[in-house]
Amino acid sequence: MSVDRLKRDLLNKLINARIDLAAYLQLRMAKGYMSVSESDHLRDNCFELCDYMREKAPILREHYDADEQLVLQRAADALSKAAVCLMTGHHDCPTFVAVSAEKLEHCLTTLTLCIMCLKEHAALHQH
Repeated sequence: MSVDRLKRDLLNKLINARIDLAAYLQLRMAKGYMSVSESDHLRDNCFELCDYMREKAPILREHYDADEQLVLQRAADALSKAAVCLMTGHHDCPTFVAVSAEKLEHCLTTLTLCIMCLKEHAALHQH
């Protein structure tokens, strides 16, 4: 896979993760709780993307400047924090969880800003 394609693929994966996290958060805020399976699914997807980023890190380090590397690190941190947050919230009912909407919202905001920065860098490099 070419580096440009890898960058595009990673950005698309981050955007999809952001969409999934935003949808989950919106439902969580509306209902006040989520099912364990919904939480587990999103958690697994976040961890999977973190693994993918870690796997591709050596290649990405060679082709991203220092600012972009920092943005990628922050994005990975936000995904990790969201995944850990999704592991919490189990109360009396074993099939529903009430994860912290505030913590997820912070992760979503950070991820959104990271995506915006990566898009901006990509646009600057194309000109």
